[in-house]
Amino acid sequence: MSEEEKKEECPSCEDTPKTSALPQASIIYLVESFFYQTMISLGKQMNPISKKFERDLEIAKFHIGIIEMLQEKTKGNLTPEEAEHINEILHTLRLAYLDEMKRI
Repeated sequence: MSEEEKKEECPSCEDTPKTSALPQASIIYLVESFFYQTMISLGKQMNPISKKFERDLEIAKFHIGIIEMLQEKTKGNLTPEEAEHINEILHTLRLAYLDEMKRI
């Protein structure tokens, strides 16, 4: 399909300048996304939507489990740096989870 045909098909889809580039898709980006969601669920970071510190340990445990699953399923396919980064993230989250469990 030519550029002209594309414009005829969707006239409002003209090229618009991007204000910011998206990060490159990577296992690290995926795991860090779960890291931040877990920190919000642990009440360690403010929920950007509600603007409150909220705690839901069940959700936090679920997110930690997802990272553990990703670690297991990607074993042997990660660079040493990726594997170490995931180990550090899991260590940090597990300690934070235990800290919150003590407060119950």
